[in-house]
Formats: sequence, C-alpha cells, structure tokens
Amino acid sequence: MLVIVTAIGAAVSFAVSQICVRRGLGHAPPTTAVSISIITMTTIVLLTFGPQVSTDHFSYQGVLLFMISGTLTPLISQVLLFSSAVHVGISRASPLRNTTPLFASLLAIAFLGERWTLSIASGTLFIILGASLMGMRESGKIHAFRRRYLLLPLAAAILGGIATPIRKFSFTLIPSVPSATSAVMAGAFVGLLVYLAVSRKYKDLVINRGTLLWFGLAGFFASVGITGNLTALDMGSVVIVAPLIATTPLWTVILSAVFLRSYEQVTVKVALGAASICLGGIFLTIL
Repeated sequence: MLVIVTAIGAAVSFAVSQICVRRGLGHAPPTTAVSISIITMTTIVLLTFGPQVSTDHFSYQGVLLFMISGTLTPLISQVLLFSSAVHVGISRASPLRNTTPLFASLLAIAFLGERWTLSIASGTLFIILGASLMGMRESGKIHAFRRRYLLLPLAAAILGGIATPIRKFSFTLIPSVPSATSAVMAGAFVGLLVYLAVSRKYKDLVINRGTLLWFGLAGFFASVGITGNLTALDMGSVVIVAPLIATTPLWTVILSAVFLRSYEQVTVKVALGAASICLGGIFLTIL
C-alpha cells in the first residue's frame, strides 16, 4: 500500500509541475521550460540529498546507469515531447507518449524477471487508454503534419520505458534513494548542458520574472515527483509503479479544473479517460 500511495503522490506532484509549465509557456518557448525546470530540480535535489549521499554502497556502474536514466528522462523525453507537439499537435503526441508504462512493463518482465498478472495487465492497459483519451484535443485544432514526426512522441515513450527498468536494476547496485535521485538529476543536468551547447538553443532561453516563477515552481514540484517516483520504485516493482505514475493526466485535469478553469474543459473524452484511469487504478490495487 505504501508503494501505491507514494507513486500516486509522485503523479500528483508531476501534475502540479505540468500545470506550472502550462502557465509559464505563455512567457517563453519550451526550451526555456525544460532548462529552468531541470536546473531547479538539480539544485533542489543536490541541496537536499547531497549531504545524505553515502559511499558505503558506491558503485561506478550504478552511478553511470542512474545518470543515463536521468538523461533519457526527464531530459530527452521532454525535448522529444515538446518537439512532437509542435509538429503533430498535442492531441497526437500525448497518446503516444502515454504508452510509456507498456514499454517499461515489458522490459521489466523480459530483463528483471517481474510478472505481469491479469489484474496488473488490465490495470496498465486501462490507465494507458485513459491517459491517451485525456491527452486528446478536438481534431479541428490539429494542423497537417508529416507522419514521420509521430516517431518523436513514440521515441519519448520508449526512452521513458527504458529508463524505469534501468533505475530499478540500478537499485541493486546502489540501494539508496538519496544517491539515486542525485545521480539521476546530475545526469539530466549534464545532458542539458551538452544539448544546449550542441544545438545552440541557449540563445533561445528567455529569463524573466515569469519564466523563473512558473518554471522554477515546475522544477520544484517535479523534484518532489522524481523523488517519490524513485522511492516507490525502490520499494515496489516496475509493473506497478510505472502505470501509477502514468495517472498524471488525471490529476492534471482535476487540478486544472480547480485552478485553471480557462485552460481545461471537461469533455466526454476527458470524462471517459478519467473513468478508465480510475478503473485501471482499481485493478492495480486489487493484486
């Protein structure tokens, strides 16, 4: 039960982070959102967990794997998702991105020896369906696009699915949430610096009161989310944690309806998506 509560808490934190990003995107492009968010996350995590990092269970391989997972997500997966949203529209990008739990579960079963029971499989599929429905927007708002751009959100989903089993395995090398969280964010930060330097996107960064406020808040809540995510993953299995983290769209819509009424409308798709996620959550909790 503690694993479930922790994972759902992480999903709620990620939802608050997404709302802050949504508010901040009115002030700057996505590159600024990713950059300020990750810098804030890294700063908070290292200040919080840095003093708790112990060398008792140090492993170069474990540190490297955690850092690689941090580069995969949140960094690369966010960049791919934002890029895909520009090219194909969020209504097509979001459903593909939300298939992450499927890839994470299949890889955990194949390489970590985890089991996918009928209840867990059903819950996972219902959550993916619900998250996909809630990520859709009206088709009339979608512009023409080239189909190859659909590979971007799919790649983001696959990378997210790869990162979770990597982190689960890495806990066998470094059984410490503070060390794991610090390494993950260190990897994301280093990856961000390389990305900005190679792509020269640092020229597009917009630093002002609005971006620092909203993207800084996004980074704060995302740091809470990543800590909860890793804590749940340390305690539980990938096939349980990954789908519960994927309930983030449900909490985003609920919180948006309360705090950002002009940003979110409760349509039939949203209602069906919410019901599907709730049903999936029930299946996951009656193991």
